[in-house]
Amino acid sequence: MKTSILLLMIAFSFGAFAQAKYSTVSENFITYHENIAAAERMYKNDSLLQAYAKFDIAIAEYKGAINPGHYFRAALCAIKIKEEFKALHFLEKAITNGYEIDSAKKEAVVFYNQNTKKEYLDNIAKWEETRDAAKDYDWTNELYANQEVNKKYAAVKYISAAEYCISCMKNKACSKTAQEYVSKYRLVKEKMKADSISAAVLLIKIQQNGFPSMKKLSAKAYSIAHTILLNYDADKKNERLDGILYKALLEGNISPEFYASVIDRRNLMNGEMPEFYEPLTGYEKTIGKEIGNANKKRRTIGLYPIKLVSTAAPKTKDPNTKKVYEGLYDY
Repeated sequence: MKTSILLLMIAFSFGAFAQAKYSTVSENFITYHENIAAAERMYKNDSLLQAYAKFDIAIAEYKGAINPGHYFRAALCAIKIKEEFKALHFLEKAITNGYEIDSAKKEAVVFYNQNTKKEYLDNIAKWEETRDAAKDYDWTNELYANQEVNKKYAAVKYISAAEYCISCMKNKACSKTAQEYVSKYRLVKEKMKADSISAAVLLIKIQQNGFPSMKKLSAKAYSIAHTILLNYDADKKNERLDGILYKALLEGNISPEFYASVIDRRNLMNGEMPEFYEPLTGYEKTIGKEIGNANKKRRTIGLYPIKLVSTAAPKTKDPNTKKVYEGLYDY
């Protein structure tokens, strides 16, 4: 989805040719996310013992705010390797800070030691009660209502209009003044206007209530809020959002991946190339000469380095690289 959005922004790049604003982070933050990135990659590859060690180091040494999702995945690793008391600690941190365990993952939360099992059963309801008491249900319901009002933009005609315009912009022989293109582009502009209205309303709520974090909103509402922020195309240079997103980044409410996606989207709105190449699909032919600079910039916000991986090449075992089209721990 984000890839389609980014490619669409290339197609409709109008405006002042100026790169989007972004802020850099501290070495402590960078070190933490280097460990977290390695842990998350190992977790996805089922190397749970190694993942647990990286999670444990990252969490123990970092003094800043930690996203509840990292605590939860650290807990799952700890359970699998029989570090059950540590798993309890991570689970409490995850849940009381807003994490909602979906039904598919609940099956993985199983304690075998009788002491840890009892402690888990005795405390899980209390942790969830603490989590739920912190939720802002009025704001959650407003975001659900916003999605309902704008659900028409998920209809086939809007999706197909975007796809048509993207294809047309890629084809030099395609007429940008043809009636079909003009009519479909009008639909695209209509959606972009609706996205900006949603963002303006959300920014007022953020000023009143703080960032729409996992602790304040349900998982679904949290996702809706982040989509609105990503799609705020009126903020072409990222000047209005940068302070908000940078603070959210430091507070563990958004990932470096999400932050980079916003910056790259803003650049594309101004006819510029991505700075962080996040997400990267669609740029494989151009990133080769830019990968060194991209990786230097990625590190300034805590992102792990990227490396082009040919489909004909053997799979890399280097935990510090990823395929250009894979996300890691976006939230």
